[in-house]
Amino acid sequence: MMQAALHRASRAYRSVHPAARLLTPLTAALIALAAPPCALAATAPAATEATPPSFALPARPSEMLRAPETTWAPVMAGVASAMDERAKALDLLSKPALIEYQTQRTVFAQARRDWPAVFDAVRKTRELQESESARHMAGLLNEVLARHAQAGGDAAALTRLLRDQVLAMPWTAVEPAVLTLRDQLAGMKVEAVDNFVVNRLDLSASVSDNKATVGFLIQLLAMRFQVLEVLPKRDALVAALDDAIAQRKAEPAAAARQ
Repeated sequence: MMQAALHRASRAYRSVHPAARLLTPLTAALIALAAPPCALAATAPAATEATPPSFALPARPSEMLRAPETTWAPVMAGVASAMDERAKALDLLSKPALIEYQTQRTVFAQARRDWPAVFDAVRKTRELQESESARHMAGLLNEVLARHAQAGGDAAALTRLLRDQVLAMPWTAVEPAVLTLRDQLAGMKVEAVDNFVVNRLDLSASVSDNKATVGFLIQLLAMRFQVLEVLPKRDALVAALDDAIAQRKAEPAAAARQ
């Protein structure tokens, strides 16, 4: 009975968001899979996969979005156990499945403020990428925000950290992704995330009697991270990208004058 409900929930998720497996520059930089342009999501289980383990949410997804860590604690313990089990079979996973696993691992580590695990998962995700741009951009914001949280510092320190990391990248390879990331960050709205969670995730959870798979929970954690960590620091992040873009665009003009 519950397996059927979870399968219906998975179908409901894919029906409201059929592009669940597509990556955008913003979501690649945040190492989560795409939902609407400013609402991050993770993948739903494929229809051919066995029914994954599920966990009872203590509240609706929209209520969990800003719930205290104590409310999340039982769910996080269950997800940790499921992730550990999946880690035992990594040799059997395809490259897309490995990317998905490291994606989930990054989001989960970020939620637990386990910075070494964030850095390790980001590194492994980048190693799996095929394009040069993705090998630099994947997990960029996760890494920078984790380093800032680990070291401490104000908004100016965060701006310097992201700006310097972007300037260290090969500009011809990453320029389109950096420009798109800048515009998407500037256009982010908390209302878009709230609306997506209420209209999509609450609906899906209602179908499954508030039971959630690991993928669903990682999706919700990614949105929680966006609301609680990314949006409050958006101005500093956009300023960093603006500075890096301005410096790179000034270089050809300066060279032409010489």
